[in-house]
Amino acid sequence: MRFKALVLGTLLASSVAFGATSAAQFSVFPGVQLGAGKTDSVNGFSLNLLGAENQNVSGLDLSLIGYRKVNGDFSGVHLSLFFEVFRVEGNMKGISFSLWNDIEGNANGGTLGLVNTVSGSSTFQFGVLNMVGNDALVQLGFINYAKNVSGIQFGFINATKHLEGLQVGLINYAENGFLPVFPIVNFKKTLF
Repeated sequence: MRFKALVLGTLLASSVAFGATSAAQFSVFPGVQLGAGKTDSVNGFSLNLLGAENQNVSGLDLSLIGYRKVNGDFSGVHLSLFFEVFRVEGNMKGISFSLWNDIEGNANGGTLGLVNTVSGSSTFQFGVLNMVGNDALVQLGFINYAKNVSGIQFGFINATKHLEGLQVGLINYAENGFLPVFPIVNFKKTLF
């Protein structure tokens, strides 16, 4: 009997320490979640009323309003129906529609929202304010900033330190641009 209790206790402790994976989750708000807890991962479907928090998420993630946090990586489609902050502390692969998309790692796919911030590299952003800490491929918005741009920035104000692509907007700033500040179109000074 003691051996069974020891084995059961060890299994329970390991699932708490490492987190489990669930195929589905329903969350009222972070901490009040059915199917997966804060340290668990979701691989399938998640429906969140006022927010949720998980380790890793892959699949379809639907949120009504509030705060959605993924402590690890996200892979799939995230859709916020109203106002929500979507935060991924790892990498994101897929697409996210939210009021504010905040990705700490790289975003391979697209972030669409009023504010899109990516600390690493980003493939596609569409919003009012788009910011990328490293490499950006496509930014479409009112204000766009990326440390490096290898594709296009299209907006009212575009800014980068290193431009390998094209900027189209009213104000375009690129340290290595045709001119550092140039209206309408700016490109790398050695492009032509």
